[in-house]
Amino acid sequence: MCYNPDVDNLLNLCHKLQDNNNSIFLIDNTEECYIKGFPARVSCTLISLGRNTGIAFAQKVGIKEAIKRGAEVIVFFDQDSKIEDDFLSFLLASVTARSPQVYAPVYFDQAKGYEFPSMKLNRFGILTKVYKGNKVKPYDADVVISSGMAITKEAFDIVGLMDEDFFIDYVDTEWCLRCRSKNIPIKIIPDAIMKHSIGESSKNLGFIRIFTHSPVRSYYLIRNSFHFLKKKHVPLLLGLKEFSSLIVHQIILLLFLKNRGVYLKEYYRAINDGFRGIVGQRPV
Repeated sequence: MCYNPDVDNLLNLCHKLQDNNNSIFLIDNTEECYIKGFPARVSCTLISLGRNTGIAFAQKVGIKEAIKRGAEVIVFFDQDSKIEDDFLSFLLASVTARSPQVYAPVYFDQAKGYEFPSMKLNRFGILTKVYKGNKVKPYDADVVISSGMAITKEAFDIVGLMDEDFFIDYVDTEWCLRCRSKNIPIKIIPDAIMKHSIGESSKNLGFIRIFTHSPVRSYYLIRNSFHFLKKKHVPLLLGLKEFSSLIVHQIILLLFLKNRGVYLKEYYRAINDGFRGIVGQRPV
């Protein structure tokens, strides 16, 4: 999925995927697509949507096109994802075709090198962190990042596609919880490593790591937490915790920002739209 991608990073990712004899679909959300020459540089199918439709809609376009062309397993990648040559070999080694399955890699921050945890629901319905540690065999998770996730066609048949009402944030979390509600397990493959970035930067305060997002991205995070809370397959305590921790996170974030007025304006707008049930793309 692309939006104003870094050409060199995207080309490098495509080359690694092409070397594994896979069909590559680039779904571009950029208003004026500037990677039209990609199919001539790497074997891929470019689908330019001509506007920012949000990641969920773009994923749906890619899924439908891949399945239409006979794909049995679909793997998502963000434009800035970084993988090693053997990534797909490790990730797909345990996949059984014609069975509802979801597999995901272990994620590391590409700038600072720390491991992003996967998440698992405890008996109270709260997400707890799960790290690779010394694990060598696939292990369970309930929520993972969409980039690098391998999903069989049968899983989509049961769970459905991504919810474009979220537009961007909570898309992968909500979909993973739908998998859980349908008893489709998500497995983490310890040998499949992906370098990934969350937010524009982060600050480690010891008791919490704060991720910095743009004002508009902060709008989606806050507003979508209202929509997330309303989903029947989302445990109530989880929805409440996500909302409350997100608000605390954003308040702490204000301490480190210079343009606080812009953020506060988006916070107010997000809360107002959240209560009003506004979904999809942020109103202009």
